[in-house]
Amino acid sequence: MKLKETFLKTEIGGKTFVLPYGQSIADHDAGISLNGTGEILWEGIEKGYGKEELLCLLKKEFAMENGTEEELSNDIISFQEYLKAVGIAETKEPEDYGWSPLSFSTGPLHIIYKGPQMLYDKYFSQFGSRQKKKADLTIQISFLPPHSLKNGTILVRTDELLLIDTKNDYLFLFPKFPVLREMHVRKNGSQAILFCDNSLLEQQMEDIFHGIRFAVLIAASEKGLFFLHSASLLYQGKAWLFSGKSGTGKSTHTNLWKEQFCTELLNGDLNMIGFENSSAYVYGQPWCGTSEICTPENFPLGGITFLKQAGQNICTVPETPEKILAIIQRLISPAWDEILLKRNISFAEQLEKHCPVWQLSCTPDKEAAIVMKKEIDKHIKTC
Repeated sequence: MKLKETFLKTEIGGKTFVLPYGQSIADHDAGISLNGTGEILWEGIEKGYGKEELLCLLKKEFAMENGTEEELSNDIISFQEYLKAVGIAETKEPEDYGWSPLSFSTGPLHIIYKGPQMLYDKYFSQFGSRQKKKADLTIQISFLPPHSLKNGTILVRTDELLLIDTKNDYLFLFPKFPVLREMHVRKNGSQAILFCDNSLLEQQMEDIFHGIRFAVLIAASEKGLFFLHSASLLYQGKAWLFSGKSGTGKSTHTNLWKEQFCTELLNGDLNMIGFENSSAYVYGQPWCGTSEICTPENFPLGGITFLKQAGQNICTVPETPEKILAIIQRLISPAWDEILLKRNISFAEQLEKHCPVWQLSCTPDKEAAIVMKKEIDKHIKTC
């Protein structure tokens, strides 16, 4: 058990009180008074003591012998339950809310999911895994009130997201997602807990799915896996990525390939990239924008093409700095502070060395796909 940080133990008129401040006032948490036993237990809980250590404190205070502690044990339990009931204390770790654990994998990232079956079935069952290895990320859905987190530093503020660094965790608030009260994610990416409104679950499952993506982005970055905003297709046994600003025509271009060359589309919006034995790979994952095109399969990365709308179709090879910068700008992996940005830069520099990068100034017609295919075929012949 831990005490919320938004409570102050203070003495008023010779009597000891615990009073709320800040968020606890906004949450209508109550203050309490402490008697002598309560003060002793409070100080022990502040130090992180468990039940046995608290019992020793009381036995020492009341000079009691072993074997006479049943009443004191009951007092400790009652005091702890009371603190939780009035919102002053909570368990140290997120509780297991009774969900049967399910698992899925996105490439080498192994994820345990504890939440409603229908959400798993809709979004993750295709990526289901029976691996017995330790989870890289554990995701929990809770319909209970959120655990309190230490006040922190605002990293990102938009109409759709408020992201706060609370030292050991990221706190996510989603103003436009009523179903998601808030989400807590460990900064090392090992655990995420989403506090949701059960009454809105069925209507707004997609918003929860979107929220989970942030947790996966964090866990992936910790494991050296990065997400590039791009559409992808399978050609000659490799994944070829087509990226660019929103509205550039990524889906249009990959569909031209499918129509003319019968290529398989892998993901319509987002691709996770990592390295195995110094070779770049594209790993299947379930987030794909509105395209509904995704696959659980993994493939070697062939190359990346950055699209630019133009009146004619011309393929060029940018200079190295421009290639690296283009990759960085299309990554959606976390770049919320300098450390994360430097991690993205390092990845982009490594990726540029291990795969070809082109820029295709193009029209939205079949000639664009023909021009790009010729360039890729020429590259394949020289490998």
